[in-house]
Amino acid sequence: MRHLIKLSVFTLFILLAVSCHKNNAKSEQLVTEKIQYDVNIKNTDSDSEWWIQNIEGPQRDKFINLVFNAVEEKKIKIFNLNHQEVSLENIVSNLFTFDTIHLQKNGKKKEIIDTVFISNSFDIKNISKIRFDEKWTFNEKTLLVNKDIKGFCPILVNNKKNNTASTNLPLFWIYPDSTVKSDTTNNVIITKKIQYDVFIKSIDKGKDWWVDNIETTDREKFLKTIIEVAAKGKIKTYDFFMNPLDKKKFGEMLHKTDTIVMQRLTEPYADYDTVLRTDFDQTSILKMRFVEEWSLNTQTFKFYKKVLAICPMVEGLDDKGNLRGYTPLFWIYFDESIKNTE
Repeated sequence: MRHLIKLSVFTLFILLAVSCHKNNAKSEQLVTEKIQYDVNIKNTDSDSEWWIQNIEGPQRDKFINLVFNAVEEKKIKIFNLNHQEVSLENIVSNLFTFDTIHLQKNGKKKEIIDTVFISNSFDIKNISKIRFDEKWTFNEKTLLVNKDIKGFCPILVNNKKNNTASTNLPLFWIYPDSTVKSDTTNNVIITKKIQYDVFIKSIDKGKDWWVDNIETTDREKFLKTIIEVAAKGKIKTYDFFMNPLDKKKFGEMLHKTDTIVMQRLTEPYADYDTVLRTDFDQTSILKMRFVEEWSLNTQTFKFYKKVLAICPMVEGLDDKGNLRGYTPLFWIYFDESIKNTE
């Protein structure tokens, strides 16, 4: 009898586990099959917090050296921007520049001669960005965003003098072999916390549809779900100062009312108050801000991102319609312990 009871309990446990798995799978929705964007990993602004668009120096150096040592030892394959397999030697040689300059010899004849000047712009210390190629999904109940990193590309940033624009040089792509199996014991933490913004609506029409962009239908569905779930109070939301937003405060944020004084058109032209209501326009959300934990598998070089928090970013316009910047709308934390960490 006891054996039958144990068997029944075990069977019930299995059925519940399978049911939960199916429900979670059903709740997982596609955001975009492909999105590509750059992330700063070296922030030179001394006033910024250490995790904002930055990986701390020792961790950043460790990560970059790990990648380049593996490439140099041919443990992983690398590809150029045309997705052709290349070698590190080929990449580095392309970064040498050759310039012919005219020099004047010392002496009586003052003869003019040509000299070839060779410079090399390759220095891994100047790798300040990483480009990612990803697939995004999200859970429509919890709103947790999952990123499947298909590949990543170190970017060399050459800062120009005289305050001119810097030059970004994508070096090579790493596409991990998905057929190679490796357990999590080979995963190393790159950074426990990094914050950065991603355009989800491109402001550059000349780019490919997947660069800094999610296609319109998918983007609208994604944002609509986030706002509806948050507005119903099904998840916790916070303002910029980390104050909790209840349903009332959240509703006031989405539907603002202003009382203005107007004058009647007929005598005695008395003043009267009228209430104007302005509803939030989700098309003004052009960016999504992320806080994440990054890790890397040292065997497969598969890159992992654990999303800790998200924040829709709204464009701010002046009276003439000119862009002033982007404002955080509200925060959703999937790991609330990071709210007060430094």
